Amino acid sequence: MFFYEGYVCPVCKQKFQEQEDIVACPDCGAPHHRSCWKQEGQCSYAQDHGTTRQWKRPEEPSVKAPPNVPVEGTGQVRTCSRCGKVNPEFAEFCARCGMGLKPPDWKSGAQNTNPSGSQYRGGIPFQGRYGEYAPYHMPIMDPFGGVSHDEKIDDIAAEDVVTFVGPNSAYYLPRFYKMQKDGSNTSWNWIAFLFTPYWLLYRKNYLAGGIVLFLSLVESILNSYIMFTFIQPALDTTTDSAMFESIYTLVNSGQYNLYFTIIFLLLFISLLVRIMFGVMGNSIYKHTMVGRIKKIGEKTGFNGIIGNNGSRDTSVASDFKRELTTQGGVSLVLVAIAAGIVWFGQTLFQALIM
Repeated sequence: MFFYEGYVCPVCKQKFQEQEDIVACPDCGAPHHRSCWKQEGQCSYAQDHGTTRQWKRPEEPSVKAPPNVPVEGTGQVRTCSRCGKVNPEFAEFCARCGMGLKPPDWKSGAQNTNPSGSQYRGGIPFQGRYGEYAPYHMPIMDPFGGVSHDEKIDDIAAEDVVTFVGPNSAYYLPRFYKMQKDGSNTSWNWIAFLFTPYWLLYRKNYLAGGIVLFLSLVESILNSYIMFTFIQPALDTTTDSAMFESIYTLVNSGQYNLYFTIIFLLLFISLLVRIMFGVMGNSIYKHTMVGRIKKIGEKTGFNGIIGNNGSRDTSVASDFKRELTTQGGVSLVLVAIAAGIVWFGQTLFQALIM
């Protein structure tokens, strides 16, 4: 159901249509056509603000609730401070611009309290005595992560970025937007740092993921070869204390310094690679995404990637969206294949040298 269905603009006296651009007063929530709001320069009910005559959203006459049971959506509303849209009570993001909304007042018991003082959790009476707002609500996920829907990332519409990124777009889109706004290429990503090759392949960055996976496998095999061939035979593994004492003796003897140096050098290079992708991973992913989306646009002939008139060529939009979903998103299959390659390589190596 259209949120403003049946409402009339107080300026032009015309009923709102679903496709129209509507703004709401940030003080009382009264809806206006955006053009009408600009014409008036203020809310048509401005003189009634703060009085008993202030505009209120009328209750739906078709909604009937049992006595003392509140109906979802008929309680407090949450007005977006950016675009003025009035959102339902439990909305965590604005349905129009995606901005995060101010949390409700958890210390106040006035939101879901009936005359007898009972409170409610999800429409169920709760006879609590602590006078707090019952913290039960269903969070509303915003795939735009609070970024306005009409923003662009390197001339790519935000909605196309969300479609291409797929899962966890609420994490990536705000970071892409901030990097673009600040002119920066750095944005820390813990997953890219901890699971570098698997993250790259999960996000379908085939070349970089394949290279890092190969280097990780080579590092693992070299470390294992040095340990099993040169260092482990010289260790006393009868007890833990004996093993640590033998390691200390090997280090002090200086005979195995070359092997220890190679091991620490490989670990250091691996750490540097992980740090690099932790810092630059989001930027690399953004660059890959922008390049692929533009190529998809050229392939499908879709002219809605770049353009300032807001129109989108619907004749090829479906092909464009399908390609975005196919070439973007994530791949658990590649992660499983990568893990299988690492396991097989290590198992084969151990079988050959042991």
